[in-house]
Amino acid sequence: MKIFKAFFFIFMTIFLAGCAAGDDIVVIEDSSAVAKKETAREDDYKIYLITMDLADDFWKSIDSGCRQAVGEIGGIAYEWTGPDVNEDAPQMKCIDAAVADGADAILLAASSPRGVNESLKKAADAGVKIIYVDNAAEFDCVAFLATDNEFAGEIAGETLLQGLAEAGVTSGTIGIMVNKANVTSTALRVRGFRKVFAVTNFTLDDTFFMEDDPQRIKDFVAEHPEYVAFFGSNERTALALGEQMRDSGSKQIVMGFDTSDAVLTLMHGGYLYATLQQRPQLMGHDGIKIAVETLRGEYSGTNVRIDTGVTVLKKDSI
Repeated sequence: MKIFKAFFFIFMTIFLAGCAAGDDIVVIEDSSAVAKKETAREDDYKIYLITMDLADDFWKSIDSGCRQAVGEIGGIAYEWTGPDVNEDAPQMKCIDAAVADGADAILLAASSPRGVNESLKKAADAGVKIIYVDNAAEFDCVAFLATDNEFAGEIAGETLLQGLAEAGVTSGTIGIMVNKANVTSTALRVRGFRKVFAVTNFTLDDTFFMEDDPQRIKDFVAEHPEYVAFFGSNERTALALGEQMRDSGSKQIVMGFDTSDAVLTLMHGGYLYATLQQRPQLMGHDGIKIAVETLRGEYSGTNVRIDTGVTVLKKDSI
Protein backbone atom coordinates (compact mmCIF):
# COMPACT_ATOMS: atom_id res chain seq x y z
CA MET A 1 0.00 0.00 0.00
CA LYS A 2 2.87 2.40 0.82
CA ILE A 3 4.39 1.68 -2.60
CA PHE A 4 1.01 2.40 -4.32
CA LYS A 5 0.58 5.70 -2.46
CA ALA A 6 4.11 6.75 -3.37
CA PHE A 7 3.49 5.87 -7.04
CA PHE A 8 0.18 7.77 -7.04
CA PHE A 9 1.86 10.83 -5.46
CA ILE A 10 4.62 10.84 -8.11
CA PHE A 11 2.01 10.43 -10.93
CA MET A 12 -0.13 13.36 -9.71
CA THR A 13 2.95 15.57 -9.26
CA ILE A 14 4.03 14.95 -12.87
CA PHE A 15 0.42 15.44 -14.14
CA LEU A 16 -0.06 18.75 -12.33
CA ALA A 17 3.33 20.00 -13.43
CA GLY A 18 2.34 19.28 -17.02
CA CYS A 19 -0.84 21.27 -16.57
CA ALA A 20 1.05 24.19 -15.11
CA ALA A 21 3.45 24.07 -18.04
CA GLY A 22 0.52 24.50 -20.41
CA ASP A 23 0.67 21.03 -22.02
CA ASP A 24 -2.43 20.05 -24.06
CA ILE A 25 -5.05 18.08 -22.18
CA VAL A 26 -7.22 15.63 -24.06
CA VAL A 27 -10.82 15.83 -22.86
CA ILE A 28 -13.21 13.01 -23.65
CA GLU A 29 -16.55 14.57 -24.48
CA ASP A 30 -19.55 13.52 -22.42
CA SER A 31 -21.50 10.91 -24.38
CA SER A 32 -24.87 12.55 -23.66
CA ALA A 33 -23.64 15.83 -25.18
CA VAL A 34 -22.50 14.00 -28.30
CA ALA A 35 -25.92 12.39 -28.57
CA LYS A 36 -27.62 15.80 -28.31
CA LYS A 37 -25.45 17.18 -31.11
CA GLU A 38 -26.25 14.24 -33.35
CA THR A 39 -29.94 14.67 -32.61
CA ALA A 40 -29.73 18.37 -33.50
CA ARG A 41 -28.15 17.47 -36.83
CA GLU A 42 -30.84 14.91 -37.54
CA ASP A 43 -33.55 17.46 -36.74
CA ASP A 44 -32.26 20.10 -39.15
CA TYR A 45 -35.01 21.38 -41.47
CA LYS A 46 -34.88 23.17 -44.79
CA ILE A 47 -37.50 25.92 -45.01
CA TYR A 48 -38.16 28.29 -47.91
CA LEU A 49 -39.97 31.63 -48.00
CA ILE A 50 -41.37 32.23 -51.50
CA THR A 51 -43.01 35.60 -52.12
CA MET A 52 -44.82 37.11 -55.12
CA ASP A 53 -41.66 38.97 -56.10
CA LEU A 54 -38.57 40.32 -54.34
CA ALA A 55 -39.19 44.05 -54.74
CA ASP A 56 -41.49 45.28 -51.98
CA ASP A 57 -40.33 46.22 -48.51
CA PHE A 58 -43.31 44.20 -47.26
CA TRP A 59 -41.64 40.96 -48.39
CA LYS A 60 -38.36 42.08 -46.85
CA SER A 61 -40.17 42.49 -43.53
CA ILE A 62 -41.59 38.97 -43.75
CA ASP A 63 -38.06 37.71 -44.47
CA SER A 64 -36.79 39.64 -41.44
CA GLY A 65 -39.35 37.92 -39.22
CA CYS A 66 -38.40 34.53 -40.65
CA ARG A 67 -34.72 35.14 -39.95
CA GLN A 68 -35.49 36.18 -36.39
CA ALA A 69 -37.33 32.90 -35.76
CA VAL A 70 -34.57 30.90 -37.46
CA GLY A 71 -32.05 32.48 -35.09
CA GLU A 72 -34.20 31.74 -32.06
CA ILE A 73 -34.95 28.11 -32.96
CA GLY A 74 -31.69 27.01 -34.60
CA GLY A 75 -31.13 23.96 -36.74
CA ILE A 76 -32.88 25.46 -39.79
CA ALA A 77 -31.52 25.90 -43.29
CA TYR A 78 -33.51 28.91 -44.50
CA GLU A 79 -33.77 30.65 -47.86
CA TRP A 80 -35.93 33.46 -49.25
CA THR A 81 -36.67 33.36 -52.95
CA GLY A 82 -39.28 34.54 -55.43
CA PRO A 83 -39.75 35.51 -59.07
CA ASP A 84 -38.59 38.78 -60.59
CA VAL A 85 -42.19 39.58 -61.56
CA ASN A 86 -45.48 38.80 -59.84
CA GLU A 87 -46.75 36.07 -62.16
CA ASP A 88 -47.82 32.46 -61.68
CA ALA A 89 -45.38 30.68 -64.02
CA PRO A 90 -42.16 32.03 -62.49
CA GLN A 91 -43.48 31.48 -58.97
CA MET A 92 -44.26 27.85 -59.87
CA LYS A 93 -40.62 27.46 -60.90
CA CYS A 94 -39.56 28.75 -57.49
CA ILE A 95 -41.84 26.24 -55.74
CA ASP A 96 -40.62 23.37 -57.93
CA ALA A 97 -36.99 24.33 -57.30
CA ALA A 98 -37.53 24.40 -53.53
CA VAL A 99 -39.08 20.93 -53.62
CA ALA A 100 -36.21 19.62 -55.77
CA ASP A 101 -33.77 21.10 -53.23
CA GLY A 102 -35.35 19.03 -50.45
CA ALA A 103 -37.49 21.65 -48.76
CA ASP A 104 -39.31 20.35 -45.68
CA ALA A 105 -41.65 23.35 -45.55
CA ILE A 106 -42.54 26.36 -47.69
CA LEU A 107 -43.91 29.68 -46.49
CA LEU A 108 -45.72 31.05 -49.53
CA ALA A 109 -47.28 34.37 -50.50
CA ALA A 110 -49.22 32.96 -53.44
CA SER A 111 -49.27 34.95 -56.65
CA SER A 112 -52.91 34.01 -57.34
CA PRO A 113 -55.67 31.81 -55.89
CA ARG A 114 -55.31 28.91 -58.36
CA GLY A 115 -52.38 29.66 -60.65
CA VAL A 116 -49.72 27.77 -58.67
CA ASN A 117 -51.84 24.87 -57.41
CA GLU A 118 -50.19 22.33 -59.70
CA SER A 119 -46.81 23.00 -58.11
CA LEU A 120 -48.35 23.02 -54.63
CA LYS A 121 -49.82 19.57 -55.23
CA LYS A 122 -46.39 18.28 -56.23
CA ALA A 123 -44.96 19.82 -53.09
CA ALA A 124 -47.61 18.28 -50.87
CA ASP A 125 -47.15 14.87 -52.54
CA ALA A 126 -43.45 15.15 -51.69
CA GLY A 127 -44.33 15.71 -48.02
CA VAL A 128 -43.62 19.44 -47.97
CA LYS A 129 -45.60 21.40 -45.37
CA ILE A 130 -47.28 24.51 -46.79
CA ILE A 131 -47.86 27.66 -44.74
CA TYR A 132 -49.31 30.76 -46.40
CA VAL A 133 -48.25 34.28 -45.45
CA ASP A 134 -50.20 37.37 -46.58
CA ASN A 135 -51.87 35.73 -49.59
CA ALA A 136 -53.14 32.17 -49.93
CA ALA A 137 -53.85 29.86 -52.84
CA GLU A 138 -56.91 27.64 -52.98
CA PHE A 139 -54.93 24.62 -51.85
CA ASP A 140 -54.85 23.00 -48.41
CA CYS A 141 -52.25 24.27 -45.97
CA VAL A 142 -51.16 23.91 -42.38
CA ALA A 143 -51.91 27.55 -41.56
CA PHE A 144 -52.50 30.93 -43.18
CA LEU A 145 -51.03 33.94 -41.39
CA ALA A 146 -52.37 37.23 -42.73
CA THR A 147 -54.29 40.40 -42.09
CA ASP A 148 -58.08 40.04 -42.03
CA ASN A 149 -58.10 41.96 -45.29
CA GLU A 150 -61.82 42.60 -45.68
CA PHE A 151 -61.96 44.03 -42.16
CA ALA A 152 -58.80 46.04 -42.88
CA GLY A 153 -60.56 47.46 -45.95
CA GLU A 154 -63.41 48.57 -43.75
CA ILE A 155 -60.96 50.27 -41.40
CA ALA A 156 -59.36 52.02 -44.40
CA GLY A 157 -62.79 53.23 -45.51
CA GLU A 158 -63.74 54.55 -42.09
CA THR A 159 -60.38 56.30 -41.79
CA LEU A 160 -60.75 57.97 -45.19
CA LEU A 161 -64.28 59.09 -44.29
CA GLN A 162 -62.78 60.76 -41.24
CA GLY A 163 -60.23 62.54 -43.42
CA LEU A 164 -62.91 63.73 -45.81
CA ALA A 165 -65.03 65.03 -42.93
CA GLU A 166 -62.03 66.91 -41.53
CA ALA A 167 -61.59 68.53 -44.96
CA GLY A 168 -65.29 69.41 -45.16
CA VAL A 169 -65.86 67.14 -48.20
CA THR A 170 -69.29 65.46 -48.17
CA SER A 171 -69.60 64.07 -51.71
CA GLY A 172 -67.60 63.31 -54.85
CA THR A 173 -65.85 60.47 -56.64
CA ILE A 174 -63.18 58.28 -55.05
CA GLY A 175 -60.66 56.24 -57.01
CA ILE A 176 -59.60 52.76 -55.90
CA MET A 177 -56.16 51.47 -56.89
CA VAL A 178 -55.05 47.82 -57.01
CA ASN A 179 -51.90 46.36 -58.50
CA LYS A 180 -53.25 43.17 -60.09
CA ALA A 181 -56.71 41.67 -60.42
CA ASN A 182 -55.81 38.13 -59.31
CA VAL A 183 -54.54 38.95 -55.79
CA THR A 184 -57.01 37.86 -53.12
CA SER A 185 -55.69 40.09 -50.34
CA THR A 186 -56.24 43.38 -52.18
CA ALA A 187 -59.56 42.19 -53.61
CA LEU A 188 -60.80 41.63 -50.06
CA ARG A 189 -59.55 45.05 -48.96
CA VAL A 190 -61.49 46.67 -51.79
CA ARG A 191 -64.61 44.71 -50.82
CA GLY A 192 -64.42 45.98 -47.24
CA PHE A 193 -63.67 49.52 -48.42
CA ARG A 194 -66.68 49.57 -50.74
CA LYS A 195 -68.92 48.26 -47.98
CA VAL A 196 -68.24 51.38 -45.89
CA PHE A 197 -69.03 53.82 -48.69
CA ALA A 198 -72.19 52.02 -49.82
CA VAL A 199 -74.26 54.11 -47.39
CA THR A 200 -72.67 57.52 -48.10
CA ASN A 201 -73.06 60.27 -50.68
CA PHE A 202 -69.72 59.43 -52.26
CA THR A 203 -69.31 57.61 -55.57
CA LEU A 204 -66.69 54.86 -55.89
CA ASP A 205 -65.20 54.44 -59.34
CA ASP A 206 -64.43 51.04 -60.86
CA THR A 207 -61.24 49.52 -59.50
CA PHE A 208 -58.18 50.66 -61.43
CA PHE A 209 -55.33 48.17 -61.92
CA MET A 210 -51.73 49.37 -61.89
CA GLU A 211 -50.31 46.18 -63.50
CA ASP A 212 -46.84 46.76 -61.98
CA ASP A 213 -46.58 50.16 -63.69
CA PRO A 214 -46.81 53.09 -61.23
CA GLN A 215 -47.00 55.54 -64.12
CA ARG A 216 -50.47 54.18 -64.99
CA ILE A 217 -51.74 55.40 -61.63
CA LYS A 218 -49.98 58.75 -61.91
CA ASP A 219 -51.47 59.34 -65.35
CA PHE A 220 -54.93 58.34 -64.14
CA VAL A 221 -54.78 60.76 -61.21
CA ALA A 222 -53.57 63.56 -63.47
CA GLU A 223 -56.49 62.93 -65.83
CA HIS A 224 -59.06 63.08 -62.98
CA PRO A 225 -58.50 66.25 -60.95
CA GLU A 226 -62.22 66.18 -60.06
CA TYR A 227 -61.80 63.10 -57.83
CA VAL A 228 -61.88 64.01 -54.14
CA ALA A 229 -59.86 61.05 -52.82
CA PHE A 230 -58.02 57.84 -53.64
CA PHE A 231 -57.41 54.52 -51.91
CA GLY A 232 -54.11 52.73 -52.58
CA SER A 233 -54.76 49.15 -51.49
CA ASN A 234 -51.13 48.06 -51.09
CA GLU A 235 -47.63 49.46 -50.71
CA ARG A 236 -46.89 50.09 -54.37
CA THR A 237 -50.21 51.74 -55.24
CA ALA A 238 -50.04 53.92 -52.12
CA LEU A 239 -46.52 54.94 -53.08
CA ALA A 240 -47.55 55.86 -56.64
CA LEU A 241 -50.47 57.94 -55.35
CA GLY A 242 -48.34 59.74 -52.78
CA GLU A 243 -45.64 60.53 -55.31
CA GLN A 244 -48.23 61.96 -57.69
CA MET A 245 -49.66 64.18 -54.93
CA ARG A 246 -46.15 65.40 -54.13
CA ASP A 247 -45.06 66.00 -57.71
CA SER A 248 -48.30 67.60 -58.93
CA GLY A 249 -49.16 69.63 -55.84
CA SER A 250 -52.66 68.12 -55.82
CA LYS A 251 -54.64 68.29 -52.57
CA GLN A 252 -56.76 65.17 -53.04
CA ILE A 253 -56.96 62.95 -49.95
CA VAL A 254 -55.12 59.64 -50.16
CA MET A 255 -55.64 56.59 -47.95
CA GLY A 256 -52.72 54.19 -48.18
CA PHE A 257 -51.86 50.67 -47.14
CA ASP A 258 -48.56 49.30 -45.75
CA THR A 259 -45.64 51.11 -44.20
CA SER A 260 -42.43 51.06 -46.21
CA ASP A 261 -40.01 53.88 -45.41
CA ALA A 262 -41.01 55.58 -48.66
CA VAL A 263 -44.72 55.44 -47.80
CA LEU A 264 -44.10 56.80 -44.30
CA THR A 265 -41.96 59.60 -45.70
CA LEU A 266 -44.77 60.63 -48.04
CA MET A 267 -47.26 60.54 -45.19
CA HIS A 268 -44.97 62.63 -43.02
CA GLY A 269 -44.85 65.16 -45.87
CA GLY A 270 -48.64 65.35 -45.90
CA TYR A 271 -49.13 63.61 -49.24
CA LEU A 272 -50.97 60.65 -47.66
CA TYR A 273 -53.68 61.20 -45.08
CA ALA A 274 -53.12 57.83 -43.39
CA THR A 275 -51.98 54.28 -44.02
CA LEU A 276 -52.58 50.88 -42.47
CA GLN A 277 -49.68 49.06 -40.88
CA GLN A 278 -49.75 45.30 -41.21
CA ARG A 279 -47.48 42.97 -39.22
CA PRO A 280 -45.39 41.18 -41.85
CA GLN A 281 -42.57 40.39 -39.43
CA LEU A 282 -45.04 38.51 -37.24
CA MET A 283 -46.27 36.59 -40.30
CA GLY A 284 -42.74 35.43 -41.05
CA HIS A 285 -41.70 34.80 -37.46
CA ASP A 286 -44.73 32.77 -36.45
CA GLY A 287 -44.87 31.07 -39.86
CA ILE A 288 -41.41 29.60 -39.24
CA LYS A 289 -42.40 28.54 -35.72
CA ILE A 290 -45.51 26.76 -36.97
CA ALA A 291 -43.54 25.09 -39.76
CA VAL A 292 -41.01 23.67 -37.29
CA GLU A 293 -43.69 22.61 -34.81
CA THR A 294 -45.51 20.83 -37.63
CA LEU A 295 -42.37 19.03 -38.78
CA ARG A 296 -41.70 17.95 -35.19
CA GLY A 297 -45.24 16.62 -34.86
CA GLU A 298 -46.16 19.25 -32.27
CA TYR A 299 -48.70 21.10 -34.45
CA SER A 300 -51.44 19.30 -36.32
CA GLY A 301 -53.67 22.07 -37.68
CA THR A 302 -55.10 22.17 -41.19
CA ASN A 303 -56.13 25.38 -42.94
CA VAL A 304 -55.89 27.31 -39.66
CA ARG A 305 -56.48 31.04 -40.22
CA ILE A 306 -54.40 33.40 -38.03
CA ASP A 307 -55.22 37.12 -38.10
CA THR A 308 -52.04 39.13 -37.56
CA GLY A 309 -53.86 42.48 -37.25
CA VAL A 310 -53.46 46.07 -38.51
CA THR A 311 -52.89 49.53 -37.03
CA VAL A 312 -53.93 52.91 -38.45
CA LEU A 313 -51.01 55.32 -38.81
CA LYS A 314 -51.29 59.07 -39.41
CA LYS A 315 -48.69 61.80 -39.62
CA ASP A 316 -48.94 62.61 -35.91
CA SER A 317 -48.45 58.96 -34.93
CA ILE A 318 -45.07 58.38 -36.61
